[in-house]
Amino acid sequence: MSFKSQVGKKLYFYGVDNEEFKLGDIVYLAVEDEDDGYRSYLESIEQTEPKGIFFDKPLAEVIIEELDDGYTEGFRIVDAADSHVWLIVGTSNYDDYYPYFVFDYNPKSK
Repeated sequence: MSFKSQVGKKLYFYGVDNEEFKLGDIVYLAVEDEDDGYRSYLESIEQTEPKGIFFDKPLAEVIIEELDDGYTEGFRIVDAADSHVWLIVGTSNYDDYYPYFVFDYNPKSK
């Protein structure tokens, strides 16, 4: 099942470890494509065998949204209950000479 096919669906979110994140029963890996020493992009988001450690119980029920705000292109994982953005993954500054890979995890504060 491709990550993009999950856009708009509600899934349980179990956290992040390095560039891996778990949604439902599937662990995804955000793969960075380094063009050269100054630029990098999001190459893909792939299903992977987990190498990381995730919570046993879900942190939240989330919705995956596509993101293109003119600066960052990719995806965000948003809490279905309160709209907290748990994770942004993609390429920022994508329309400039120095684009860069983004993997921005934002756990909730207590």
